[in-house]
Amino acid sequence: MFLAVALPVVFLEAVIGGFIMKLFGFHYDSMKSVFLFFLVAAVADAPLEILAKALPKAMMSLGWIRKSGRFFLWYVLDMLFEMMTLAGADLFMDSVRAEAAGILVVSALSSAITVWLDRKDEDSPGNEIKENKHGKD
Repeated sequence: MFLAVALPVVFLEAVIGGFIMKLFGFHYDSMKSVFLFFLVAAVADAPLEILAKALPKAMMSLGWIRKSGRFFLWYVLDMLFEMMTLAGADLFMDSVRAEAAGILVVSALSSAITVWLDRKDEDSPGNEIKENKHGKD
């Protein structure tokens, strides 16, 4: 079931992300290489995305940051982790060559969409996180 949802999402990201990265000098041998590039990056990014979401949430519950800061930190961490995984996939795959500008743009867009979609879900009733305003329980 997971693969039935995940593979079309990765394919869509490969098509759109590949097109955007092509504007910034992305070179590849075949569409299979592009799909594999984004698949490898998505698998490597999955645990990092969980960390990028959980760390700001934990910091907010401890009173270290506010809710607005939580979403900003989440976006920045998610973007940095996405950039690392795309750069790592580029490093280990000879069939693709990604430029830093393309990685930056695709990571920024992907992270913005991720945070926006997940934020809409979290802001729905019953999913609120209590903000600890005093840093104590």
